[in-house]
Amino acid sequence: GALVSQQPRRAVSKSGASVTIECRALDFQASSMFWYRQFPKRGLVLMATSNEGTDATYEQGYNKDKFPISQPDRTFSSLMVTSVDPTDSGLYFCSARDTALGRDQRPRQESW
Repeated sequence: GALVSQQPRRAVSKSGASVTIECRALDFQASSMFWYRQFPKRGLVLMATSNEGTDATYEQGYNKDKFPISQPDRTFSSLMVTSVDPTDSGLYFCSARDTALGRDQRPRQESW
């Protein structure tokens, strides 16, 4: 299967600072990368979708000012959490896809 690596595994930050999370597709070229957030005792929530060299598409409640995303090539994406505060606590995950999705075929999130 395809391998994706995410660093750092854990980050602790002071309020007001920024944290950057990096995602790498290790053995394939990713046409899209997806960033998710998980709150305690809840399922994953899709935050945004990124594609090489273009602006990320953000889901409702997320924006590029608070969560800027970069995907300079097909193997790397980064998510920054700016002006960190306690409400930003949670688990953040990335995933990657190696085939292009049309605008109407973006992953759909379901409540768990």
